[in-house]
Amino acid sequence: MTSLAITRARKLPILGALAVRDFRLLWASEAISVLGDQFHFVALSWLVISLTGSGLALGTVLIAVGVPRALLLVPFGVLADRRSPRSMMLAAHAARALIVGGVAALVISGHASIPALAALGALFGCADAAYMPAQQAFLPRTLDADRLPSANALLQGTLQLASIAGPPLAGVVVAIAGAGSAFAVDAMSFVLAGALVALITGAAAFAVVASGSGAGAGPAAATPTGTPARADATTESFRDALAGGVRYVTADAGIRTMLLLSLVLNFALNGPAAVGMPWLAERRFDAGPAGLGLMAAAWAAGALVGTVVAGSLKLERGGRIVLAGIAASGFAMAVVGLAGWMPVVVLALAVMGVAIGYVNVVAVSWLQARVEPSMAGRVMSVVMLMGFGITPLSLGLAGALIDLDATALFTGAGILVLGAAGLAVLLGASRLFDGPPRQAAGSIGESEAPPAPVVQ
Repeated sequence: MTSLAITRARKLPILGALAVRDFRLLWASEAISVLGDQFHFVALSWLVISLTGSGLALGTVLIAVGVPRALLLVPFGVLADRRSPRSMMLAAHAARALIVGGVAALVISGHASIPALAALGALFGCADAAYMPAQQAFLPRTLDADRLPSANALLQGTLQLASIAGPPLAGVVVAIAGAGSAFAVDAMSFVLAGALVALITGAAAFAVVASGSGAGAGPAAATPTGTPARADATTESFRDALAGGVRYVTADAGIRTMLLLSLVLNFALNGPAAVGMPWLAERRFDAGPAGLGLMAAAWAAGALVGTVVAGSLKLERGGRIVLAGIAASGFAMAVVGLAGWMPVVVLALAVMGVAIGYVNVVAVSWLQARVEPSMAGRVMSVVMLMGFGITPLSLGLAGALIDLDATALFTGAGILVLGAAGLAVLLGASRLFDGPPRQAAGSIGESEAPPAPVVQ
């Protein structure tokens, strides 16, 4: 690439966040970590099926990870608002490296068992619950609001690329060196990711946000020695801080609407997509693993396109476009249920991916810019809970219904999403999405703002 091409590439809107050193380090850390996650998932799935031949056993291990993660997200969100998020991220990276390293040691030594994997998985879920709200609270402190769409697009795009390229690479490692080696790769990825986070030395790295009400609060500046300095001397009990987060969420009409839409989207789409794609490939189209791979790739590629568009363009009437994207995802899901030709299903999944990829980046960026820094950990943990908490129910219901009537499952899910988008339009949920996202102190609940759904 010529120097002129490099200069032009640096000016692309989607790359704007990379101009900030702290974000570059955070993005590189996330890229290494999510690639390692692909090794973990492939190795775990292969290991459990190899040990037991049981899908139920794999589900048990995954539930062991998911339940503590869902239960602890909000409490750790409170801690992310009361402590340095960077310190929490470092601790979580270290804990996950040790846990996954323990799994690797068990597998390599031949002592892996389902109870041991479930127990270590539960510990991993706890560490995950600490990391996610801390990362979400830390990101907006490293950038100005104008660069948040670029930052979220880069993070989401990296996740999609890792989801496309990671599993085949992980499969090769498992086939050649065994599952234990793949777990070791994941453990090392957490070590490297933590090292990059440790290199973040900007003021946001040491700031501790006041634990007061959150209205009007901002990140505290680090002292010259790097010691966190609180922006407010007010101290709250953990219980009061948790209650304050709930009040903040419920008092804001826009955030309330966003949470409800996020709940509906995750419930309606996650189960049918996860359970439905393998069922369609095997039962409806007799396409086998190749067909499943094609459908999964269509979704991932579409999501990558939507992510790039969201990070590259600032479109007018963003609220209407977000709601249109939600409606498009519902329509595409209904098409999946009705289509009798696999290329149509592949196209519908790609369209759904574009819509959800775009909505996620725009919505999360709006939310990060809207929420006061002192409440970011709590609010983002509640948003993530809408996905992690409802997804097990969605998976279970989809699994029970798909054998009874797959068409009704997919079309019903699509109609539910379309209905939610239509109701949001009728309630005028998009009106203030185009306005200034952050409320002034004391304005919580005085005006409505549009939803920012997040599909996990």
